[in-house]
Amino acid sequence: MPDVAAERPRPDAEPRTDGGGLIARTLRERGLTTVFGLPGGHILPLLDACIDEGIRVIDTRHEGAAVLAAEGWALATSDTGVAAVTAGPGFANGLIGLVDAATWSVPLVMLAGRTSRNRQGRGAVADIDQRAIATPIAKWAASCLDTGRIPRYVAEALHRARSGCPGAVYLEIDSHAMYGKAAPLEIGPPGYPKTRFRPAGDPNDIGEAVAALAAAERPVIVAGSGAFWSGAGAEIGRFAELAQIPVITASAARGVVPDSHPWTLGSLVHGGLAIPSADCVMVLGSAFNANVMYGGVPLFGTEQTIVQVDIAAERTGGNRSADVTVIGDVASVVRDLRDAWGATPPGRDAWLDRARALAGASLDFWNRQVDEHTGDGIHAGAVARAVAATVRERFGGTATLVADGGDALAWALAYFGAELPGRLLTTTTALGTLGVGMPFALAAQAARPDERVFLFTGDGSFGLSAMEVDTAVRHNLPVIVIVSNNAGWGDVRYEQDELFGAGRHIASNLPGVRYDRLAKALGGHGERVDRLEDLRPALERAIDSGVCSVIDVPTDATVVSELLRMVAQLGLM
Repeated sequence: MPDVAAERPRPDAEPRTDGGGLIARTLRERGLTTVFGLPGGHILPLLDACIDEGIRVIDTRHEGAAVLAAEGWALATSDTGVAAVTAGPGFANGLIGLVDAATWSVPLVMLAGRTSRNRQGRGAVADIDQRAIATPIAKWAASCLDTGRIPRYVAEALHRARSGCPGAVYLEIDSHAMYGKAAPLEIGPPGYPKTRFRPAGDPNDIGEAVAALAAAERPVIVAGSGAFWSGAGAEIGRFAELAQIPVITASAARGVVPDSHPWTLGSLVHGGLAIPSADCVMVLGSAFNANVMYGGVPLFGTEQTIVQVDIAAERTGGNRSADVTVIGDVASVVRDLRDAWGATPPGRDAWLDRARALAGASLDFWNRQVDEHTGDGIHAGAVARAVAATVRERFGGTATLVADGGDALAWALAYFGAELPGRLLTTTTALGTLGVGMPFALAAQAARPDERVFLFTGDGSFGLSAMEVDTAVRHNLPVIVIVSNNAGWGDVRYEQDELFGAGRHIASNLPGVRYDRLAKALGGHGERVDRLEDLRPALERAIDSGVCSVIDVPTDATVVSELLRMVAQLGLM
């Protein structure tokens, strides 16, 4: 049994001053409504106190899914995600979410229980040096040893996760502090602001950026995740119309400027084809990482003028130096750019037409891969395209689309649009974590219960979190899952064929599990679709079922998208 079992607090009529009560109260006072987690003796007072504070606890089947769901909550809402895990194995299981959020600069707080300090180093159950493990990963990591100091530590964790460039933070609560009670005078008030700061860019840097954009004949804006965390979509849209500059949205920024906006080119997959032809590229809130080919060829040219805007100076440059750098909140900087803008040079309508033609040519290229398919099975791209069309026709831009996997992800990126922020969640972090699909979908559905959530996933990646269908059923989260079931890790099989010769598939084949039956066994709705024309009726039945649904679609195992081939060839991994 955990060493804390005998220290359980007794409920009383007075406001709770035990550690769990102070954590929950501080979370509620800071606007947090939902915690993802898994129970364990080291955090039971926190879970119990959430009842008193009106905080919803969504318990998952694995701590990794809990922390990834907290990350998904942040990506769906732009608010901070919070996960609670018990000590030792619970902490270790949850690390994947902490690592993923840290890599992608997502505001997340991972709260963990910790073996009481008088038992540490003695072989107690679940005793490992958690903070030492988390410190190299997290933006900030701390241990709270005293019950009275809990409000300050929790408020600081939320502040650090949200402030500046957002990030993942780690806070562990010693069991004595979690189960102990503090006298009123021992409780230190949190001294951290509840609001976010929006630092403005230097006026001289703003002037240089305006000059560079005004002098260009073929400028383009690439809005990255920093634009999403800043809530900069409306400002970017206004500036794009005023200055007549096409906009591409990437990563978490998909949808901050709607794909239907008159000056948007959509995603990097399609709109990115215009970047090599641009003479000036303004990058908003994105590092020059693998997602943008390190800022180099073939996506970026060597003679382009680069303007980079970021809230954190340490995130600028690196793989590609910028000609103009503006340090500040993206929304604030873009607003200042708009205020400082003069006359728009002529000819930019023609540039928009050319850029749109390039994006259209990209879509045509993807459509040809699907339409010219002659294999026996259903083409994974045809499934993704059909899902996108059904969702668009039924729900417009209000539904959330989630994509997870290798080759399945590529097809989703090609066909899934975005009309609102936080409505397209995908495996597009620099880390490339698989298995995020179900946790992200759970979080999005919990955040927006009146909207529908659709997950398109490969069978391999779905298997990493498939038991979370149970979580969806228990918490009345009617996520609809479409599994592209090619009976294996398709991207890995492709690499094995290229590296070692055709057919040498070691550890990359799967048995073609009937995932629809898994859904039924867990209390959800499940269907198998063997013909493409049957997919839409199956989707309609899943929508009408009102429960978590899994539609299992056997897809052609020989299909590999050209994007996946390029990723392997360009050395992005």
